[in-house]
Amino acid sequence: MDNGTKLQKNRIFIVLLLLIGVLAAWNLRLFWIQVAVSRSLTERKIDLVENSVIQRAQGLVLDSGRGDFTDRNGVPLTGTAQKVLVVFPIREEESAGNDTAAAMDRVASIVNAPLSAWQPFVRQLKGPAMWSVSGRPAPLTDAQASKIEALGLKSVRAMTFKQRYAERQPASQALGFIGQNPERITRQFTDQIHKGELQLTSKIGNSGLEKTFEPWLQGIGPSSVSLFTDGLKRPLPGLDTRQITPSNPYYPLKVVTTLDSGIQQQIERTLERLHVTEGAVVVLDIRNGDTIAMASMPAFHPEHIDLVQGNWSNKALKAAAPGSIFKTVTAAAALEEKAVKADETFDCTGALGKYGFTCWKKEGHGRLTLEEGFAQSCNIVYAKVAQRLGGDKLEAYAHRLGLEMPVGWSGDVPHRKGFRQWDAEEQGQVYAAASDKSDEGALVQTAIGQRDVLMTPLQAANLIVTLYNQGEIASPRIVREIRFRNERLYLSFPSHELKQAAKPIKPVTAKRLLEWMAETVEHGTGKALRSAKWSLAGKSGTAQVRLKNGRPGENHWFIGYGPVEQPHYAAAVLVQNVPEGGSHRAIPLFKEVMNILADSSKREN
Repeated sequence: MDNGTKLQKNRIFIVLLLLIGVLAAWNLRLFWIQVAVSRSLTERKIDLVENSVIQRAQGLVLDSGRGDFTDRNGVPLTGTAQKVLVVFPIREEESAGNDTAAAMDRVASIVNAPLSAWQPFVRQLKGPAMWSVSGRPAPLTDAQASKIEALGLKSVRAMTFKQRYAERQPASQALGFIGQNPERITRQFTDQIHKGELQLTSKIGNSGLEKTFEPWLQGIGPSSVSLFTDGLKRPLPGLDTRQITPSNPYYPLKVVTTLDSGIQQQIERTLERLHVTEGAVVVLDIRNGDTIAMASMPAFHPEHIDLVQGNWSNKALKAAAPGSIFKTVTAAAALEEKAVKADETFDCTGALGKYGFTCWKKEGHGRLTLEEGFAQSCNIVYAKVAQRLGGDKLEAYAHRLGLEMPVGWSGDVPHRKGFRQWDAEEQGQVYAAASDKSDEGALVQTAIGQRDVLMTPLQAANLIVTLYNQGEIASPRIVREIRFRNERLYLSFPSHELKQAAKPIKPVTAKRLLEWMAETVEHGTGKALRSAKWSLAGKSGTAQVRLKNGRPGENHWFIGYGPVEQPHYAAAVLVQNVPEGGSHRAIPLFKEVMNILADSSKREN
């Protein structure tokens, strides 16, 4: 190798060393800049990543994504969409130039907000919030929404919000409520936790249909609006507010009930107007047992649960002493067992003569047939009939008529065997476990719906449906189907009869009892119903109970159907725990309910 070649290689080596040195110095300089910038940002307490997370955390949920309920006509029972005013903590003077305090006061004027409440609300904002009145987002009219959008302010927007429960929520007891329940989530929804679909803090159905239909109501995520600002609360250009909405044509699902929202709301208002503080009303389609209306008192709002008072309990599914409506069972047993001759009469003197057993009519009814005893609700007639039947027969016929068992819709559906639509439905009873069915004193009390006998209003209304369907026991449903978001059918719950081992009563017996109910209104204890808008039939009941204060009280019942010529509806009404001695409160309530149904039928026709 000559000297020229060596010299050239040395020059190349030196150039490479210089380049490496320059690159190293450049990298050191970049590293120093990065450290300096990081230190500066730390000192100023501005971390862009953290700030972005914080702004997302300030997002406002506009729709939880949970599935909703509708009535049988598609009218929403939950999840009503409405326009609301969303206010963002943005510095108006910097983001909109000519935005002033006066402009914000103009917003208050548009939504009829008093400045004494509006100005503190705006000043204290930490994230997006809805303007609310009495704790509920205030709905905007279309005119108000248009005026707000026309102002062009970045700090206020008219946005669509889905309010799950209305201020006067119809069918609140039947629908139930949602809330946090970590223990149940852990026990029942383990898979959803593992998949990240539920958290321990998630709200799930805790009672009513919200609870039983929880697996189908869970959505695919909420719709929300988030605010993105810099460290000085100025909106980031092009990314000040962002609305995030899951896009899925199929979910959330929609649960279609059998309820009629209009009828339901009218019945609830009637209960309030008649000052019924405790009780229930159940209206069923007499042809198949579908639940048209179900109201329960005391009322409650799903957003204000009082677990101490237990006001969320659905009285329509709770068993109570039925009194003389149970004579329908005793009469059915007497007819089926031929315990009474066709022309036989019984003498009622007002007392049986033993066990301290008396009739409600102290002077007695005189001589009555079994049919007349039913219409006049004579205790003595039915006590004497029960003495011939015995306790076992009474209980057996109660079973054959759908009592002493849950009657609400149940059946196998995909992935859920033995699914029950109704939450916490009680089965009632004829005899308590410790009672002696051979005790004649207990027997005569049982025959008139006293002693241990308990019945739910749903069972009582379904008893009428059973008689109308010639002894076949319907299994009332309250949900007809579940549909996808795009209205395609997801799952249906066909109406069906209750499966049981005992054979039904004879059709002729069922028909005869319905005729006796018509006689009860025409000539018996239900005569006050003759002035109703429909011709009605039914059976009254008064049960002696003990009130919470220890004083004697009564449960007032009436069960029946209408119109008599072409029955459409079966109904049971219960006014519970009434102080003893007052007028019968269930009969006027039944009349009001049936008048509502009559008016509704006229509108439909």
